[in-house]
This record gives sequence, structure tokens and C-alpha cells, in this order.
Amino acid sequence: MKDYTMLQIIGLLAACLWQIGLVYAFLQSGIAAHLARLVEKDSQMQFLRATTYFLFFFVFLFVLALPIKVLFEYCPDKVYDLSTNTSFSYIVRKCLDFIVNLVTMIPMIALAMVFAKSFPKYWGYCTGALLASVSAFQMICLPAFLEDSSAYLKPLGKPDVQARVDAIFKKAGIEGAKVLVENVPDTKKLNAYATGAGPTARFVLYESVVDKLSAEEIESMIAHEISHIKLNHLWLHVFFSCSFLFLAPVLAQFIAPFVIPRLPEQWGIKAVCDLPVIALAALVVLTGNFLSLPIQNYFSREFERQADAQALALTGDPEAFARQLSAFARANLDDMDPPRWAVLTLYSHPSVKERIESALKHSGEP
Repeated sequence: MKDYTMLQIIGLLAACLWQIGLVYAFLQSGIAAHLARLVEKDSQMQFLRATTYFLFFFVFLFVLALPIKVLFEYCPDKVYDLSTNTSFSYIVRKCLDFIVNLVTMIPMIALAMVFAKSFPKYWGYCTGALLASVSAFQMICLPAFLEDSSAYLKPLGKPDVQARVDAIFKKAGIEGAKVLVENVPDTKKLNAYATGAGPTARFVLYESVVDKLSAEEIESMIAHEISHIKLNHLWLHVFFSCSFLFLAPVLAQFIAPFVIPRLPEQWGIKAVCDLPVIALAALVVLTGNFLSLPIQNYFSREFERQADAQALALTGDPEAFARQLSAFARANLDDMDPPRWAVLTLYSHPSVKERIESALKHSGEP
């Protein structure tokens, strides 16, 4: 468990730093500026220019980042017998994910560059409103659409478990939420997650969870996810995410006049509407996200502790809660007591050991 967990930690750090390094090299080498000159020769429309530029940039980033993902994501899972993927199917899956992300991001990036060129005094507000609106749609509305269109999602289908879930919903005073089962054939890991917000809230369990855990353990796990709704964590996530996405471009608009003149000449950025700004924005986002991980994860761990306490109050079964945590850790080869520095900086949840100890204290056990 410890060896696998350490590989996961190293892989996360390597992937973050490698991507940041790739984008910096893209700018510093002059490739960003040279690509911009080539794209500008072929089109006069800013939307098409930005679309073409982002397409080449994103492909560059994906292709050179893929070996790190294979090395630290696919290889450990294969070595430790947690994945049924072949290397080919893994790469195909990553390519499909890349295409989906590309289709989603291209219109937003291209429109942001149009705003920067057409509305120099208001581009930050326009871009922020666009990003916040699209993000809110994806987090609130998209889960219901995916449920209707996905061939991998199905109803829970276990009457004994469903009866317990319905009782928990009623006790928590929550209506309209659904529990779905996802067929994920290429992994042996256990997983569960909440998605959506308000009327689109969905709780998704891997099929392996339904097969391996008892009704009491599934109940305690779903109670934890229900608690995120009861405590308004999902709405808070939507609010803070959309607020950040709106305010970040607004702040960028005010600081851009002071930053752009100080950028290296080979980056090819003289104004916010210059195409290499796309790469600069990626560099800022990736670096900022990496450096802020300790802060993000601190609040995430606090939310998880609150949800744990609320789940125990709903079920009154701390032993089942502790058992399902232990089952997840064993199945996923998670270190129950990882290094403290890793938990404080990289973990969105408290350690399994801490969560189990808290649950057993709730029951009065030593």
C-alpha cells in the first residue's frame, strides 16, 4: 500500500511540474510566438485564429504530457493488478477524453480572445461571465443530461440497499437526488462520487462497490455523500468555482498593463489579444492551481470531516462506516496513514486512519 501510494504522490507532482515546464518551454523557446505568426497569416478572423492556435497548443501539451501519465498512472495500476486496460486501450481512452476537452474548451478560449480584441476595456468582465456561466451549466445541468445519454449509468437495482438509501434520504430531508451505478470495466478500484447540485444531484457508485460492499457499508457511504448536499457543500463548490472563474479574468484585466511590458520578448506578447496569451494563461492557471493545492485541499478536508460527522449522525452505524473506508483502502491499495506532509498538501480527504479513528470514537470504541 505504501509503495503504491508513494508512486501516486510522485506521479501527481511529476504531472503538475511537467505540464508547467512544458508550457514555460513553449513560451521561452519562441515556439509560441512563431506559431502565432503562422496562424495570423492564414486567417483574419480572431475567432478562427484563436481556435487554430489553441488546437495546436493543446495537442502539443497533450502529446508531450501523455508519457508521464502512462508512466505514473497506467504502469503502477497494471503492475499492482488494479487495471484491466491494455496500453493501447488506455491511450485510446485518453485520446477520447482529450477530444471531449478540446471540443468543450475551444469555443470558450476563442471567444475570450475575441473579447480581448473587440472589447479592450471590458474583456475581463465578458470572459469572466462566459467562464462562470459555462462552469455553472456543466456542474448543475450536465449531470442530468449525462444520466439520460450514458450507456454506462444504470439505477441501483438492489431493493435492500435502495430501501436503506430511501430511508436515509427521508431522514436527511432530501428529495429528488438519485443513486446510480456506473459500469467501469477497465479498473478494479472502488469509487463513488457526488455530482450536480440541487435537483440534479446524483450519487454515482462504481459497479464494483455494489458487488463487494454490504448493504450497511453502501448505506454509510451514501450517507456521507448525502451529507454533502445537506451541508450545502455542492452549492458552495459551485459558488466558489464560478466566483473564481469570474473574478480571475477581471483581475487579469487590471494587472495586464503592468505585467505584459515586462514579459520576455521571445514570448511574443505585446497586448492581451496576442495569441501567445493563450499559453501564458495556461501557465498562470497550472502554476496557480499547483501552488494553491494546500489551500484548496485544506477546505476540502474540512468539508469531508463535516460530511463524515453528519453521515454518522444519519446512520448511527460507525462500525459500518469504518468497514467501508477500510474496504476502499484495501481494494485501491491506499496507504491508511500516508506521510503528514502529503496529506496537508495533496490530499482532498483526511487520511483513512484519521477517518476510521473518528468514526470509532463516535461509537465509544477505543
